[in-house]
Amino acid sequence: MALKQGQVQRAVATLLKPVLSLVAILFVLQYSGLFSRSHKSGNSKISKSLIIASQRSSDLTWLAPAAKAGGWDVHTYITDGNPTALQPHTVPLNKGNEAMVYLTYIIDNYDTLPDVMFFHHHHSQAWHQAYPSSYELAHLKASSVLKQHYLPPRCLPGCENVIELSGDVMPLYDLKTASRDVLITSVLKAFLDPGEKVPEKIAAPCCAQFAVSREAVLRRKKETWEGLRTWLMETDVLSASAGRVLEYTWHIWFGMEPVL
Repeated sequence: MALKQGQVQRAVATLLKPVLSLVAILFVLQYSGLFSRSHKSGNSKISKSLIIASQRSSDLTWLAPAAKAGGWDVHTYITDGNPTALQPHTVPLNKGNEAMVYLTYIIDNYDTLPDVMFFHHHHSQAWHQAYPSSYELAHLKASSVLKQHYLPPRCLPGCENVIELSGDVMPLYDLKTASRDVLITSVLKAFLDPGEKVPEKIAAPCCAQFAVSREAVLRRKKETWEGLRTWLMETDVLSASAGRVLEYTWHIWFGMEPVL
């Protein structure tokens, strides 16, 4: 029996109703911000920079292929000489070990930071690394860095370097004879945000290699990073000791808990 025109229209309307409802829902979701174009999904490209602290004698033959395989934009700094083709960046003063490189990169790129940064030494393998540097670059998950905000490649059940802080401080530019805990406490007190308390103890994996998100870096004002570098340049504390102050406290500057 042939359907009348009215019956056909009702049948078509019945079939189209769920389709139109779905389209309406998707429209609302699209413009409500849930699928915001600025949100980085798993398929979006995450910008990644690798910051290398090196010296003139550094063997960097491993770096280019490893960085290319991992999709890293490389920023190589030389600490003890003029820039070269392989090492195009330098630092204002060769002091504080890798800390001067890391701070210089942050300060110079503060307004244009990538999504993820991996701060790393120049060597392809070291005693404090469980895996070769090339392996770290290939297997570090940028999405995990964006989620955790701070990730050291040195993975341990806990941190072996727990440092008790007494709370005692000395003048910032008179720390040459200060004990380790007083040295760290004094720098923390000088550069932490107003109202932010100096912790009673700190701990993080050694040895100043870590990946961080842009959000973690931006948790501190540019002036804070500049102040830390100025202190590093002007302090009469020995270069290695001054650098270790940053090594012990990087995670705190990035907004992590004092004891990891």
